[in-house]
Amino acid sequence: MNTVERTQYLDFLWEFKDMTDTAKIICGVRRCGKSTLMQQMIDRLAASGVNEKNIIHLDFELAELDFIKDQGDLKRYLKENLGKGMTYVFLDEVQMVKDWEIAVNALLAGTDADVYITGSNSQLLSSELSTYITGRYVSIEMLPLSFKEYTALHSDAGLDKYDLFDRYIRYGAFPGVDPFGSERAIRAVLEGLYTSIIYKDAVLRGNIGDVPEFERVVRFMMMNIGNPISVNGIATSLGSVHTATVEKYLRLLEQCYILYKAERYDLKSTILSHSPKYYSVDTGIRNASLGYGTEDYGRLMENLVYLELIRNGDRVTVGKYGDSEVDFSVKTAGGTEYYQVVYSMKDDKVRERELRSLNGLRDSYPKTVISTDIMKADLPNGIKHVNIADFLLGRR
Repeated sequence: MNTVERTQYLDFLWEFKDMTDTAKIICGVRRCGKSTLMQQMIDRLAASGVNEKNIIHLDFELAELDFIKDQGDLKRYLKENLGKGMTYVFLDEVQMVKDWEIAVNALLAGTDADVYITGSNSQLLSSELSTYITGRYVSIEMLPLSFKEYTALHSDAGLDKYDLFDRYIRYGAFPGVDPFGSERAIRAVLEGLYTSIIYKDAVLRGNIGDVPEFERVVRFMMMNIGNPISVNGIATSLGSVHTATVEKYLRLLEQCYILYKAERYDLKSTILSHSPKYYSVDTGIRNASLGYGTEDYGRLMENLVYLELIRNGDRVTVGKYGDSEVDFSVKTAGGTEYYQVVYSMKDDKVRERELRSLNGLRDSYPKTVISTDIMKADLPNGIKHVNIADFLLGRR
């Protein structure tokens, strides 16, 4: 299978290379590329001159490692195989080893080992790492492919960026999904992926008793990506679901990296709203969860822009301004940026509506409208207008 270098994540890991008292934890939704990133880090180390004897890579999903059942087995194996001097230790799907954290803590405290870890979300989540690892750690949260990575992966397809974008928004960005297969095959892969993520991570992790009820909440959330959502509103819409149960389900879906929450603020008063918006980790599994034919292009565009904006770790919120709303307000190292996402700006009424909230902002921070329009429109007051494919390719 073809792969693409996940440069952004690799560079982050490289910054912490040789810090033997700090474990590097790779988190993210199932099948987003964590194991591939680990292999790419190994390849980069080898290319830099690190001797292969000083690299230990253990993938605990492999049957050949069944003899490592607990932390004692792991400590013995590592003691026997650690090289002289700096050794780079990669533990893939480490949750398969009982009490693995004891062995990792021993590595951090008493050896010249540079440790890298991945694990499935049902067992290893960034929110729980302080419990597992008593020493220092840094976590890197992976998303499925960015559009820039996606176009690099499929550069030999002979399609322009706009045609590739149509496949990207419809079938999503998981590396293992081939967007050039038959429609039937693509849907089967996506539906299997969706089922695996929901059941192996969320249902098992959350010890969900009423699975049909949980599935109804998941489908409701996927249907309503980009809509202001309240717990009471969900419970009322679904009828028989208690608010406490809804809160539990939403928290679980966030912990398993299936949904991402964007808080809503009043831009005049910076008061937090009780109706945040939620976005899916991937538009492909969102479409798979609801059935194809339910796509709402505008919502999916907004979902993709949100994911792109959070890739660099910037704080992204939804801004309410009077009776209007700014889709995204982004706090970056250089200040604030505002974004409005709309299918097309060609209709005068739509154009007027979408510009109203941006024009109401009285600061001088950059303001951008993102649409599917290929031809740029001249917008007043210095507001920029960009095609969504160009935006996704051009933003750092």
